[in-house]
Amino acid sequence: MKINTRLAALLLGLLLVPQVSIGATWYTIELVLFTRNTTPAASGEVWSQASGDLDWDSSRSGNYALVPGGSLRLSGIEQALKQAAGLTPVIHTAWQQPAYSRNAATPFYLKSDREIAPGTPLIEGMVKVSVSRYLHVDLDLLMRGAPAGAARLPGGF
Repeated sequence: MKINTRLAALLLGLLLVPQVSIGATWYTIELVLFTRNTTPAASGEVWSQASGDLDWDSSRSGNYALVPGGSLRLSGIEQALKQAAGLTPVIHTAWQQPAYSRNAATPFYLKSDREIAPGTPLIEGMVKVSVSRYLHVDLDLLMRGAPAGAARLPGGF
């Protein structure tokens, strides 16, 4: 009987300890985004016409840490994509962030260095990483083509 009382007191004490030291698991996310240099008809893909609007309201500032360029682990993949016929890497970036539930996760904003006009990136959007039973990634990307009347960009855009 004495052992059960001590055990109950110990368990109750553990329940009352604040869980400040327990935080979200941090992940390092590295992304290589590339385009296929084919026409939509040749690829067989059918995409609806995008509105051109991103959900900027959901792009609250998050708790992110950029990974320095020299620490990127997929540089070999990016080089292979550059050498492959018909593929053009447009974004290669990495960051560290905590993973929260889908409702609590905040999106990470990204954009390509390549622009279709000054101040207008070829691709921009948001990546939201969340966790439940598995790790989930939601992408909301906008790819723009060359402005009307302009010469096509390298890669057919």
